[in-house]
Amino acid sequence: MMKPRHDWSSFAKVEFLCAFAPLRETIGGFSLFVALCCGCAAQAENWERFRGPNGAGQSDATGIPTTWNESSFLWKKRLPGVGHSSPVVWGDRLFVTSGDTATGEQVLMAFDAHDGKPLWQRRFGASSYSMHKRNSYASSTPALDADHVYFMWLQDGRIMLAALTHDGDDVWREDVGPFEEVHGFGKSPVVVGDLVCVATDSDAPSAVVALDRISGDRRWEVPRRSGTTAFATPCLLDAADQKKLLLTVSTASGLSAIDASSGEVAWQGFENDLPQRSVSSPVVAGGLVFISSGAGGNGKLMIAARPGTRRSGPREAYRLTQSIPNVPTPVVAEDLLFLWHDRGVVSCYDVSSGRHHWRERVGGDYHSSPLRIGKRIFGFSMDGEAVVLAAEPTFKLLGRSSLHESMHATPAVAHNRMYVRTESSLICVGEPVANN
Repeated sequence: MMKPRHDWSSFAKVEFLCAFAPLRETIGGFSLFVALCCGCAAQAENWERFRGPNGAGQSDATGIPTTWNESSFLWKKRLPGVGHSSPVVWGDRLFVTSGDTATGEQVLMAFDAHDGKPLWQRRFGASSYSMHKRNSYASSTPALDADHVYFMWLQDGRIMLAALTHDGDDVWREDVGPFEEVHGFGKSPVVVGDLVCVATDSDAPSAVVALDRISGDRRWEVPRRSGTTAFATPCLLDAADQKKLLLTVSTASGLSAIDASSGEVAWQGFENDLPQRSVSSPVVAGGLVFISSGAGGNGKLMIAARPGTRRSGPREAYRLTQSIPNVPTPVVAEDLLFLWHDRGVVSCYDVSSGRHHWRERVGGDYHSSPLRIGKRIFGFSMDGEAVVLAAEPTFKLLGRSSLHESMHATPAVAHNRMYVRTESSLICVGEPVANN
């Protein structure tokens, strides 16, 4: 039985948020109104995949401090092994993975998001393999829904995907397909309705695969051209649209939109425009899809694409070629696009036109992707320094804080808290929860 959910926010706040949510049906009674409000609150508390809802890296949390030190951590927990995967949160539970540096054994853990209490731990046998010195055996971020945690790893050259309950009980385990890459593994699944979707693009026979989230049965598979590995995590063109178009990016297949209900490719383009690997994930903002390509810690280019139609593929609105990140995924704040380069240069552009506002060096090396939290942009260096900038068309450095630990993961944000995963620790900063 699941633990009762903590009372993370007041009913007044929930009432305000839900009052402006679009209602598809007339509310017939007060009990239904309360249920809908609670549902809105529950959804707002979830950070269910890499970079949160639809991979956008967005939060309106108000309780995250601009600077902090170790004495202000709400809690800190040591993790076994090493990992670069991000934490994910559903309700009052947080999930994170680690890998044994010698054997590749996988560890999936659950914590109480309120106080950091360990809830359970599961270990999965896996083989060691060659990888880049900056990769880890646990670089795949899990995905969540109300029932399951979906956890992925590489075993003997095959991508394994398992579903567990939030209590850690096995539901199913499936072999998604082969994978070949000298830099190691780092792909992440996403949940779309009743499906769990994975893009397997690598030198091995590749595909976008959708599994039934309840049974693990393969619902559809879209074959892809093999080629340069893509580590980009898919997202939806419009998460609110009834028709879910899954966006995937790779060097060989360019930008594709796949109808999640059927596996039909709705449109595709830019097959010859991404000369190097796609590590940074696609982002949707201002009616555009942002995709990129790069290698060796440096991005080659970023394309702002207008979505395609059944009759025509996507069209280029503009492209950027200076200080493009390779690993960090960009983030948007209203009409501003922020690019956080792997080597510590941050650039700000106008989303719709690509007009350049500023470019500044903040220092450090980065694999973590930036997040927008309120009116601030947070970036975390590999040395564990948090750099906070104003989300404005004029450069403003707001603060720096050090975690004193190496990190590659992108944090999660929920319950007015930030959950930061270093290589071997899980740290919570933010707003304490008042005792009732």
